[in-house]
Amino acid sequence: MESICVVFQHIGYKRHPSIKNKLIIDENVKGIVEKIFDMYINRHGSVEIVNYLNSNKYLSPTGYRKTSLVQDENKINYNWNEVTLCNMLKNEVYIGNTVQNKKSIVSYKVHKIRTVEKENQIRVNNTHEAIINKDTFEKVQFILEKRGTNTKLKYDYLLRGLLYCYHCKRKLQIVLKKNSKRNAKSHPYIICSDHKKRGCYPLSINYEKFEKHIIYVVKKICQIYADKKIFYSIYEKCQNKTLDIRKGFKKKLSQIDKAILEINNNLDKMYMDKLQGIILEEDYMRLSQKFIFDRTNFIKQKEELEHKLVETQNETESNNQTMELDEVIENFLKLEQIDKIYLYRLINKIEIDKDKNVYIYFNFSKLNSINENLDEFIKIEELISEKSLKIS
Repeated sequence: MESICVVFQHIGYKRHPSIKNKLIIDENVKGIVEKIFDMYINRHGSVEIVNYLNSNKYLSPTGYRKTSLVQDENKINYNWNEVTLCNMLKNEVYIGNTVQNKKSIVSYKVHKIRTVEKENQIRVNNTHEAIINKDTFEKVQFILEKRGTNTKLKYDYLLRGLLYCYHCKRKLQIVLKKNSKRNAKSHPYIICSDHKKRGCYPLSINYEKFEKHIIYVVKKICQIYADKKIFYSIYEKCQNKTLDIRKGFKKKLSQIDKAILEINNNLDKMYMDKLQGIILEEDYMRLSQKFIFDRTNFIKQKEELEHKLVETQNETESNNQTMELDEVIENFLKLEQIDKIYLYRLINKIEIDKDKNVYIYFNFSKLNSINENLDEFIKIEELISEKSLKIS
């Protein structure tokens, strides 16, 4: 195997004393790396983690390299920051991989550098001992992807990254708002920022109340799925409804095909009448244009119906997907405190409209089928329609 050049030393590792370009774990700071990943996966935001490190007098990676001190009670510089922290959370070095060619020089004259796409980077797995296991690392990447690029949020709210505006389809923000009363505690609210610029609608929902409602509904849906007898009655009803819709589409398609065939036959007959002098050229042109116009409309309707037929085609889930769903729900229902990873695996997104109706979209079609028929089985005041939940 070719040797891998280590450009700089990552906190948590040090160079091997005798093997060139080999990394070994630095036991002095291994615990810091583990602490950072553990805090992040347990819903602590990057700002909160940085504040923890700095308030406990931990030196930044640069400070540790220069002073060899892990903590310093008299520390006045070498503070941690969000950029350093997020770079660590994304770094595959902590699962034992070495990645090169992350950056490339676009222009030597102006020192312009660009980030190389992930698939074009040079990656060698298992070049050294890992500090973080791959399962934890993948969960962290999943959270990072859902949360987006904002690293300035002090608290990593449970639903952050899942909330979208129903109208403009952009991610919704969670911001702290103070009560008008003096010294009143600030509370988080869900808003659609810059809605005026985009011509969207204003939104302001108390996040804490909203989260409780969403968790309540998600748990109810999971409980229904776990009770197979109830689940299959709902799922069968949903499938039957879909079959009825598809049957209607097919019937309409058959009617359109007959209409197109009749138009083609009429055009052929008219053409023969024109050749035999039965109808005049002007009459043929006038009538044929009308038939062609009608045929064009029928063809357009047919294409739209065929597209809808594909959309409503019964979704089939493999055994692996069903097993994954069973496992996720089983673990989810056991939790006393909701785990963000399980929630992300269950929910694709949550949309909120201007009237505060909420639309939950799951990653599994079986859960969506329950969601669409939920109000027929559970009497909840907040459920106002088949797919919406109103939060006041």
